[in-house]
Amino acid sequence: PLDWLHLESTFETVIGTQNNGDFLPLIPANNWNNTFRTEFNISNWLSQAYTSITLQSTFAQNNISSFETKTPAYNLLNLGFGGDVNIGKTKFTTTISVNNLFDKKYINHLSRLKVDSILNQGRNIVLGVSFML
Repeated sequence: PLDWLHLESTFETVIGTQNNGDFLPLIPANNWNNTFRTEFNISNWLSQAYTSITLQSTFAQNNISSFETKTPAYNLLNLGFGGDVNIGKTKFTTTISVNNLFDKKYINHLSRLKVDSILNQGRNIVLGVSFML
């Protein structure tokens, strides 16, 4: 009855050990993503519209090999909005998204720049518009 409302949840985990029990190198941290999404239409001018909010939770990576360092946990909040805007006979597919809304400072466990303490990307705002000529 609520086909316009969606809740998606995914969990990713990788575990790898050697025969002697030591952990394999470069194993990503566990990740849990939860997305709340709505879909709607507003009159004739906005169709197939959506809004979404995603909480990306990355767990601490403490299962490391001998040459790696531990990585702390962090959470990122992402927002999105989009849809098809009809102006005359032209349909514009538009999207706007904000990733890492609160500009969380973090370093991904698999980042090649981790050893130099270079942070991953902060807040990122993306605007997209596409249409047929």
